[in-house]
Amino acid sequence: MKKTIALTVLASAMLANAASDNETADTIKEESDEAKEAVATKAEEAKDAASQKIDEAKDAAKEAAPAAAAAVDTMAEKAKDATENAAEATKDAAENAVDKVQDAANNAMDKAKDAMSSAAPTSTPNP
Repeated sequence: MKKTIALTVLASAMLANAASDNETADTIKEESDEAKEAVATKAEEAKDAASQKIDEAKDAAKEAAPAAAAAVDTMAEKAKDATENAAEATKDAAENAVDKVQDAANNAMDKAKDAMSSAAPTSTPNP
């Protein structure tokens, strides 16, 4: 999970830097969508890896204490649910961060366009 959070922060920083370099809003949207996909992929990979480790621990606990097998199954399912919830929360947080970066980029581009149009010289006819 720490990797996905770090990836989200890094992606947000890169997108903010790209916005300051006068890249277009479309480019920023594309890059932020790629970052969002990367975070979702990493969160899914983390969830799958945790699920596998939980299954391994469950099997080892069942072998060590067969009488506690039902309790082990229940705990393993709860651990998987918690892991899935954490992965979803990470993806949601990444999507929120990316959406905010995209909104900020759009606002910056709109303000830049407004500033350019208001600063554009108006032509006056020469008599």
